[in-house]
Amino acid sequence: MSVQTGVATRVLRPRAQILAQARIVVAALTLPIFTAMLWYAIPRGSWPRVVIAFGFVVLLYVAAVLLLRAVSIRVDRDAVIERGFFSHNRVPVKRIAGAIVLDVYRGPSTETTHQLFLVDTAGDLLLRMRGEFWSSDDIERVATAVDVPVRRRLDPITAAALREELPELLYWFERWPWVGALTAAGTIAALALLLIGLMSPTLLLP
Repeated sequence: MSVQTGVATRVLRPRAQILAQARIVVAALTLPIFTAMLWYAIPRGSWPRVVIAFGFVVLLYVAAVLLLRAVSIRVDRDAVIERGFFSHNRVPVKRIAGAIVLDVYRGPSTETTHQLFLVDTAGDLLLRMRGEFWSSDDIERVATAVDVPVRRRLDPITAAALREELPELLYWFERWPWVGALTAAGTIAALALLLIGLMSPTLLLP
């Protein structure tokens, strides 16, 4: 297998809208809470603790932004190199045996997301691109950059049908959505308890 003739080395980046959406979500979740905490803490002289807590959240956000900016997919002559949020995945072109391109419905809506799966001869997943993070044009660039058969599904597929037909290509939280939902609910509950603790009068009082 080889990169098609005339295809130059290309570095692809996630959608620019992701950072903008992240800023909105973080601001909506943190600013009202910390504003209320400051309003309660300033008369009691314990506002420095709130400022320190807010600074810690800002540092986490900056670290996440830096990690996100480093995310990329690079198509070279000999490999497709994925730099993820916490991972690095180098897929030699000679290992890639095929590509699967399809559209998946977003929940009960009629909107779809473009997705790409690069697989080896055994059908095991080597690299995946999801439309939530990558543009359709970039997905098509990777699908056609490597000289392998591309299997396309013309009609969109539901998440349930995808779990039934290609479970080995999905993340664990997609294969068992109820486990993912419980994990998300537990994380939200833990964060809520932390915020309740931070806003406790015993912590805000000097």
